[in-house]
Amino acid sequence: MSYQSGRMGTAEGIALVFTMTFTTIFVTLPAELIETSGELGWISEIASGLSTMAMLFLFIYVFERFPGDLFYVSTRLLGKLGACLISIYYIVMFFSVATLLIRDFSENTLFAALPELDFHLSVGWYALSVAFLLYFGIEAIARAAYVILPFSAGGIILAFALLVPHYKPYYLFPWQGTGMTNALIKSGVLVASNAAAPLLAVIAKSFQNIRVLRAAAIFGLGGSMLIKSTSILILIIVFGPSAAMERTLPFFEMTRLISLNRYIQRIDSIFIILWVIAGIFGITISLYMGLYLITRLVNLPTMKPLIPIVTLLLAQIAMIPPDASSVRALEGILVKGYFLIGIYVIPLLLFAATLLNKKRGTKCASE
Repeated sequence: MSYQSGRMGTAEGIALVFTMTFTTIFVTLPAELIETSGELGWISEIASGLSTMAMLFLFIYVFERFPGDLFYVSTRLLGKLGACLISIYYIVMFFSVATLLIRDFSENTLFAALPELDFHLSVGWYALSVAFLLYFGIEAIARAAYVILPFSAGGIILAFALLVPHYKPYYLFPWQGTGMTNALIKSGVLVASNAAAPLLAVIAKSFQNIRVLRAAAIFGLGGSMLIKSTSILILIIVFGPSAAMERTLPFFEMTRLISLNRYIQRIDSIFIILWVIAGIFGITISLYMGLYLITRLVNLPTMKPLIPIVTLLLAQIAMIPPDASSVRALEGILVKGYFLIGIYVIPLLLFAATLLNKKRGTKCASE
């Protein structure tokens, strides 16, 4: 599991970004957006996706001028101390994302599919699956995610189509919801639902060229944004804003409404398999990013010895919160505070350092 440069192409980049940012469709985020923005919740998702994409393009601007991964570029621009602080921040962020996903998907599995299963066993099953996938490396993970991506996106779009008989478009009115200004402000905060998007910067040197990074940002994050915003829109016109914000698992509860005929009903079990697979890949990619940064920070030749230790540790941390409300409160603190630094502050800091470095270089050349 050494650092392989320039091996992954556009397909892998799109799959990684899409997988890491669209998994929130399966948890409570759509209901939270509707609660804060009302009928304009789907607009908030589009705005948050576009602002995240803008920050990714700042990263791409930096890496176009300083080829390498996040640790190397941060060292060039901000020195060893700056690179260490940025790496530690993203390690904590990606591990936090992985821990929250483990907890969310473990609880969702109990709620939707296996209510008799022991919670600790559910967490352990996810942790074991993730640790197994990590040993194959990021290239294998990305290619597997790319193979699964058409089925994931196609399955979700099919679910949207099968829900057409339940659409009630008048639920979108009043169209302004809690106000356009409020929706846009909330989108700036809830942009942290795309907190894992900077993975492109973390492993930038693993991609073939800068065009791959651009394509991954546009199509990976763009496709995820469109699916998530469509999901929120359909959630509103199926349940209405008041009922939608009370749904614990909005996507799952929408699929429970699908009934093809008197003989084929309750096909939601098929979609349970879909979101379990998506959850496992989301956890795996988040965990890999944190482990990658650790190996770069302390200059380890491989991350393999860290995989069982870190996976077990995060699984144990995921089981600490006593109930779902505690998890939601912790997510609120991270989403509205800590994650915003990785989305806004660090890209802007590196972008400013790049411009300053360029200006100094031009000045020295003129002298």
